[in-house]
Amino acid sequence: MLAQRQRWLLLGGALLLTLLLAAGIGQPESETEAVVVEPVTARPRGSRTAPPAELQVGSLASLSRDLGAGRVKDLFPVQSWYVPPPPPKPAPPKPPPLPFTYLGKAVDDGQVTVFVAQGERNLVVKAGDVIDGVYRADSILPPVMTFTYLPLQMQQTLEIGVAN
Repeated sequence: MLAQRQRWLLLGGALLLTLLLAAGIGQPESETEAVVVEPVTARPRGSRTAPPAELQVGSLASLSRDLGAGRVKDLFPVQSWYVPPPPPKPAPPKPPPLPFTYLGKAVDDGQVTVFVAQGERNLVVKAGDVIDGVYRADSILPPVMTFTYLPLQMQQTLEIGVAN
């Protein structure tokens, strides 16, 4: 264990060394000199050549000052983790509303015939009939009649009331 006087001397010396180093840092570059040491090359064993006697001493001003000026890279760029939602899927196509208006029906030998109007035209429709190449009457089962819109192969129904 160190005696108290030795501790004070040690701390005082450390303080003095710190103050001297701090005073040396504030000097301008032209007065500060750097010591450049050449790399040591490996010697073969048994060779007794002495290392170089003198070291090269130069000024810090002679060193390259290129610290990447003009090539500054942002170490912390703004980054967003937002992922936009996928675009909505297009709605599946729908057939237009049925252009038929129910007028009446007739039952003859168990086969139902339905009378409908399409605009100014009056039509007599049985199951399996194709109207204008666009609609097909699939089934007539009161209280509904089922049509298929042929361009999309989608079914639609028309209310025809209960059987008489």
